Amino acid sequence: MGIIRRLVLLFYIPAVMAALVVCAGVCLKLIPENVWQKELDFIIARQETLAVLAIMFAASWIIFTGIFSRGKGLSVASGDVHLEVGKPGEVKVSVPAVVSVVESAAITVNGVRQVEAVVYKQDGAMPIKIRLTIALGQSFSAPRVSEKVVAVIRDALKTALELENVPVEVKVNEVTHAIVEREKRVV
Repeated sequence: MGIIRRLVLLFYIPAVMAALVVCAGVCLKLIPENVWQKELDFIIARQETLAVLAIMFAASWIIFTGIFSRGKGLSVASGDVHLEVGKPGEVKVSVPAVVSVVESAAITVNGVRQVEAVVYKQDGAMPIKIRLTIALGQSFSAPRVSEKVVAVIRDALKTALELENVPVEVKVNEVTHAIVEREKRVV
């Protein structure tokens, strides 16, 4: 929900609640009939009533359209990612395979101790976005390691899946001094 709709709700809900309390008072005969009829006649005779009704209608419309709007939030991808549709046919890669490529590439960066990747679906030319959570070694710079991780992941995705310019978001979740034993890589 956007900030505009939240602000509208901030003022709209108390106004509706106050109207409901007044209506309940009238229905339960807590407010005498002659009092509320005089007040109602006064309110109906005022020109400002139309302005308040227009504002309430606009606020109701904004809230109502929020029901049908698609959120711009990301949802976790599942299933397959479509890479290419062309003469050879349709090329798909499973989301766990993308996660595997990303995590294997990121763990090779000096200073990265642990990696956890999540792939999100998004609209547009690039169907996915990657959010990476890492544990950083104690004596390493977070910005420099993050920069290297993004470069290594983009290179791995370009090499393995021919995906270029995939958005990668790196979050340092922990700074640790423990060293994780890794396999030796043969290049």
